[in-house]
Amino acid sequence: LPRVSVQLLIDNPMHGEADVVGVSTILSGMMGNGTANIDKDAYNEEIDYLGANINFGNEYASASSLSKYFPRILSLLADGIKNPLFSEEEFTSQKSRLIESLKTSEKSVAEVGRRVNSALTYGKKHPKGEFTTEEILEEIQLASVKNYYDTFFSPSNAYLVVVGDVTFKEVEKLVEKELSDWRRRDVPKVTFNTPRDVQYTQINF
Repeated sequence: LPRVSVQLLIDNPMHGEADVVGVSTILSGMMGNGTANIDKDAYNEEIDYLGANINFGNEYASASSLSKYFPRILSLLADGIKNPLFSEEEFTSQKSRLIESLKTSEKSVAEVGRRVNSALTYGKKHPKGEFTTEEILEEIQLASVKNYYDTFFSPSNAYLVVVGDVTFKEVEKLVEKELSDWRRRDVPKVTFNTPRDVQYTQINF
């Protein structure tokens, strides 16, 4: 088929969010909503016009399109990767959404049970055991989101996978053009204590 798919996967070491748990989720929501060069509406309208898809997360990005539009789609994807638009308005919107989602999840017995189970199994200071609260989210600032992006959204541990109706030479040339100036940053490696089983049977409320 005359289509191309591209995935950027950032394979960072396991890390926690400490006193800003939830900041990675806010970043995921902000990524892809325009760039420093193209406003949100123009960015999304062009993607829709080309019949393409572009998605972002806190440690990934992906896109798919007809192969004839691939050069432009890769350019838009690269712009979103390198120059995300971190506006106060979008930050406030994403944080409010996350707070509302948290309030809803707190009414779910299954969700509360999952959260408590992870915290008891790994410890609340372990990446797999930490969880956010409304109080934590209220304290998160836009600067925290920018700092998380600067620290962890780096090509240092990134893989770019391209599949479809393109040649290796074409992809190599386009990637060199669009991503060679993506600034490389060393991602911090953090060690965590290995969780241990409890010494005796416990009942936790």
